[in-house]
Amino acid sequence: MENSKFSKISLVISGIALATSIVVLIISFTGNKGGTTNSNPNPGAITKDSSGLVNIAYVNLDTLLLEYKYSIKLNEDFLTEQAKAKGNLEARMKAFETKYNAFQEKARLGSFISQASMESQQNELVQEQNNIQKLQEDLSQQLMDQQTALNAELYDTVMNFVKEYNKDGRYMLILGNAAGSSILYAESGMDITRDVLEQLNERYAKTQAGQ
Repeated sequence: MENSKFSKISLVISGIALATSIVVLIISFTGNKGGTTNSNPNPGAITKDSSGLVNIAYVNLDTLLLEYKYSIKLNEDFLTEQAKAKGNLEARMKAFETKYNAFQEKARLGSFISQASMESQQNELVQEQNNIQKLQEDLSQQLMDQQTALNAELYDTVMNFVKEYNKDGRYMLILGNAAGSSILYAESGMDITRDVLEQLNERYAKTQAGQ
């Protein structure tokens, strides 16, 4: 029997980046009334003229996702599931390799009782190899689906909070800034990341305390 028939299976579970992107947050389009300039002590509030055309802030999404405690929990839970899937697949592959090596040794020694017995065990190994390949594909898809669900949950959580955060209409526009985004420069006062992050973590802590 040719060795090529039993080529070893390499473990291919693509790593999922811990840091995920949320899309630009654009909410609460409310302008100033009567052509007056609003006085706003809140962090990030900038009004450049009396027309009310500029009142913009931004949130650094990289920082938010790395320091938002709910995001940390979701990603750690995901990494745990990823590690379990990898461990299960590696164990399955190791067991297959042991069976394969035993088959090869029996074939070398000519210790099969009959040709039919050898072919039967050979077919079992081929089937097991196919099963492992299918398991690998299923686990990869499962992890991708979980990552997509995680992203969607974080997106909804942040979007809903930002709407609540801006319910008083203090900003006409809130942008999401991240590495490689289109925001090349912004005044430091426009960064409301810390304020948003603190309130998000406070809210999360309250939900955990209430459980």
